[in-house]
This record gives sequence, structure tokens and C-alpha cells, in this order.
Amino acid sequence: MKLILIFLGLACVTGAQQAQSPLTNDDVIKMVKAGLSEDVIASMVRTQPAKYAVTPDQLIALKSAGVPDKVVAAMVDKSAGTGAVPGTQSASGATPSAGTVAAGDPNDPMAPHDSGIYLYSKDRNGEYKMIVLEQAAYQGSKTGGMLGTVLTYGIKKAKMKAIIPGQHASIRTPDEQPVFYFYFEDKAAGLGKGGFGGGSVSNPNQFALIKLDVTKSSRETITGAFGIGGIDQGAEEKSMVSFKSERLRNGLYKVVANGPMAPGEYCFETGAAGAAQIFDFAVNPNQ
Repeated sequence: MKLILIFLGLACVTGAQQAQSPLTNDDVIKMVKAGLSEDVIASMVRTQPAKYAVTPDQLIALKSAGVPDKVVAAMVDKSAGTGAVPGTQSASGATPSAGTVAAGDPNDPMAPHDSGIYLYSKDRNGEYKMIVLEQAAYQGSKTGGMLGTVLTYGIKKAKMKAIIPGQHASIRTPDEQPVFYFYFEDKAAGLGKGGFGGGSVSNPNQFALIKLDVTKSSRETITGAFGIGGIDQGAEEKSMVSFKSERLRNGLYKVVANGPMAPGEYCFETGAAGAAQIFDFAVNPNQ
């Protein structure tokens, strides 16, 4: 009889410990595979103690396992709201696992950031860092091909160029297929607290990724052309680099070129000719 009571007591203790165990990525995947609705799983994520790992690679693994975006977003929000710092204990007393989001971590893409475009790249120590792309202070625009336009009575179009001082961008990456994160958290100001985009820019598809032409003293990009047929705005198709963007949560997008980028000078550009917003960087595999 005593032996039975001991086994019953151990079972109760074990059950209590299991009930108090925080939810993990594997628990969420199990619930998805069991056929629970995304609303039920999202509710569990929001209300139950948890210790999620939500680095970019782990988010991709969750997506591959069929976890709905609504549930992934709830996991990210839950992790970001813990206020825990890596290596310290949270309010529940649990130490966050490696890769768990820490609110305020400047080098974690899933942590809160000011609005803007960030390059996610390794430094010389092999550690990934978030580097914000500053808006390039280009020297207005230059018009080329005017003589041809005049001689052809406007049939041949003149091109308008944005001129960026210097041959090289200050921000450089050795990655041939660099990763960028776009944050659009400041809705009142569009992209960035400084009002980039005039309040009308809300996703990466409103940008063009462009390979810049390098001269002896500057970098250039076509921002438009005009002639007898009217005005064309935007960069030339031959200089544009295609990219894919993935929405990770409200206001946050991951952007990657569709293939390896050749070494050179690049920029993200948005806006009309003569008023373009340019964020420059360089790809240099040998740095």
C-alpha cells in the first residue's frame, strides 16, 4: 500500500512539473500537426508560459513545418514582450534559451528597432550585426543627352541622373547575397522617424534595388528620362536587381536579392525623379 502511495505521489509531482513547463517551438509544431486551429494555438501562445526561439533560421523552420503566420507572429510578440536579456532570468525565473529574442537587443532582427533599412551582416569577428543604412546626400540631379534630344526634336530622350559623391559607400558587406530588414513601425512618418518616403512608403516593394555606375569621383543612377513622348520616372531596367521580400510581422520585412550580387556599389531607391530617396551600400566579397 505504501509503495502504491509513493508511485501516486511521484506521478502527481511529475504531472505538476509537466503542466508548468513553458511552451517551446516543438510544442507549437506538435499542436499544428495535431490539427488544432490557428486561433486556439495563437491563444495558447499568448496566454501560456513560454520559451520560444525565434531567430531567422528558426522562423524559417517554423514556416517549413506549416506553422501559420498568425501563430509565428504571436510567438515573436510573446518573446519580444518578456523584457529578458540573454543570460539573465525572466520574471518567471526561467533563463531564456539561446536564440530567444531579447527586447532591445540591437543586433536581433526580431527585436524592436527604429524605422529604417538595416543590413544584417557578419563583422570581422564572425558575429552578425544590424547596420542601419543612412540616406545618401546626393548632389541633386544631372541631365545627360540633351544635345541628342534637341537634334532629334525630343525623339531621343534625355536622362536624369542622381549623383552620389565618392566612389564607395561607407557601409560594405562581404556577403554576395546580403540580407536586409525593413522596419515600418512609425506609421505617421512613413519609413523612418525622419519622414523618409513622405509618409507614403509602407513596404519594400515600393523600392528598387539598383547597381550604381561608378565614375572617377562619384556614383550615379538614372532617376528618369524625358523627351517628346513625356517623362519616364525610375531607374533603367538593366541596372535593377530583383529581390524577394517576406513579411515577418506587421511593419517588418526581410529582403534578399534573388541571386548572388556582383561586387560593386548599390542602393535602395524610392521616390520620383528629382526627389528620390537613396540608401547606399556596397558588396565587396574581399573585404
